[in-house]
Amino acid sequence: MVRAALPGLTKDDVQVELRDDAVILRGERRQEHEQQRDGYYRCEVSQGSFYREIPLPEGTKTDNATATFRDGVLEITMQAPKEETRGRQLQIQDAPAGQPQAKAQAAGTNR
Repeated sequence: MVRAALPGLTKDDVQVELRDDAVILRGERRQEHEQQRDGYYRCEVSQGSFYREIPLPEGTKTDNATATFRDGVLEITMQAPKEETRGRQLQIQDAPAGQPQAKAQAAGTNR
C-alpha cells in the first residue's frame, strides 16, 4: 500500500502512473485567496507542482491496483510479492570419532 497525504488537493489535481518498478505521483497545487473590504481588494495566488517516484519491490503485481482519494489522502493498493526467506537452518553434527578437532575445522564441518 502506498499512502500520500495531499491536503488541499482533490483527486483531479493528482495523476498516478504505475510502472513495473515504481509508482509515480504528480500534480499541481493551486490556491487563490481573495479579500475585499474597506475600499481595497487583495488577491493572492500560489501554485506549485510536485513529482514523487516511489520504488516498488521486485515482483509487485500492479495489474489489479486500485486508488482511492478521501479527505486529502491518496491510497494506492496493489499485491506485493510473497516474502521469500533466503536462509535455511543448518543442523550441527558431531565430528566423527577419531578425527581431531583441527582437521574438522579445516574441512569446514565444525563452524
